[in-house]
Amino acid sequence: MDLVTKSPKSQFMLSTEAFNEISVVLRELEASTRAELAVFCDANGVPITHAGKPRTIDLSTLSALNAGNYAATSEMARLIGEKNGFKFLFLEGEHKNIYLCNVGFDFLLSIVFSKSVALGMVRIYANKAVKQLSAILEKAQKQEQLAEELLDVEFSSLLGKALDESFSKNKK
Repeated sequence: MDLVTKSPKSQFMLSTEAFNEISVVLRELEASTRAELAVFCDANGVPITHAGKPRTIDLSTLSALNAGNYAATSEMARLIGEKNGFKFLFLEGEHKNIYLCNVGFDFLLSIVFSKSVALGMVRIYANKAVKQLSAILEKAQKQEQLAEELLDVEFSSLLGKALDESFSKNKK
């Protein structure tokens, strides 16, 4: 399992199965949009996985800058009354563009693509990918919660037995 930071107060375990499913979604997105790169990272800017060829792009730096950009625009959204922030950001360059998506669960998806690729196509496939990624993360979160509940019950039971045994030995 890969440990992924969810927020300062909790952590989210991303299973190998979920990681692989996310990787498939990114590969499909990259192929469908002819994107140069699709990066899935957490809101702190830590890259989780990617599809495409980064070539000269440092994934850690790109992810950190995208997270910072998203945080800044989230604050701008708050200032103008958008309580939930912006879901998508489009950065237009001379030769390349970046489409940044809030996946939810404190994760971001960034897509780097050439000016020759139609923005509308990127938007359509990005929306589809965000829905798929959100479903994967929701399923992973539910599985983690179920596992935690089972561990809590089992731990409580074992602790109770150990305490009972300890006290019964002391009485003899």
